[in-house]
Amino acid sequence: MFFEYDGVKMHYEISGEGDQSVLLLHGWGGSCESWLPVERDLKASKRVINLDFPGFGQSTEPNRPWSVSEYRDITLALIDELKLEKLEIVAHSFGGRVALMLNQARPQLVAKQVLTGCAGLIDTQTASKGNAAHALSRLYDNGLSRRLLGDKGVEKIKNAVRSRFGSTDYKNASPMMRECFQLVVKQDLSACLPAIKASTLLIWGANDTATPLWMGQRMEKEIGDAALIVFENCGHFAYLEQYARFIAIVRQFLGA
Repeated sequence: MFFEYDGVKMHYEISGEGDQSVLLLHGWGGSCESWLPVERDLKASKRVINLDFPGFGQSTEPNRPWSVSEYRDITLALIDELKLEKLEIVAHSFGGRVALMLNQARPQLVAKQVLTGCAGLIDTQTASKGNAAHALSRLYDNGLSRRLLGDKGVEKIKNAVRSRFGSTDYKNASPMMRECFQLVVKQDLSACLPAIKASTLLIWGANDTATPLWMGQRMEKEIGDAALIVFENCGHFAYLEQYARFIAIVRQFLGA
């Protein structure tokens, strides 16, 4: 199924027939397929909504650069279209960013949520690295440089800068999604944390380098009703690395 909002078509699937609805929010570069095992294991007792964020899976790309705010807005529009209330959310990485903003926008909307490897807090070292990349790119992207080096020369240097400083997500993105990514990673969502009313379970990989453990620890402190579970010897995709453990915890927490 597709939902159209602001000229963008967002693909989503609904499975299960339970009274309680669970919204699955995937990470950057993922799609609804990222949640297939979770969807399979929750739909026996829950109504599961599994979506492709715009720019991923079967959804179309945004028609202009989007920040997390626009991703929140289209997700809220879909929630309203489906008349969902007292949601449960399971979110990974970028999906966690959207979940944080959903909670802030409508504190009573979410009843429970599981956030794993949730992004949204600014790492000053990473931010400085990103700013350095942007500054170097702009340094070479000017009229004088293009006259001296030619268009191909400038692009070669800019690509080298991106290769040195850029993340895999950035390198693999289309031009539009690169612009979106730049906006997304600059948004500090720490102000969302105190506004969260939902019971929140944080599941983190101890060796996560994309969203380091300190982020989960800070979220546990600043969200009113939160608990953190750390999966040892796991990285950013802890939910897949120890899936049996993950889904057992999720089922117990959500009463599935």
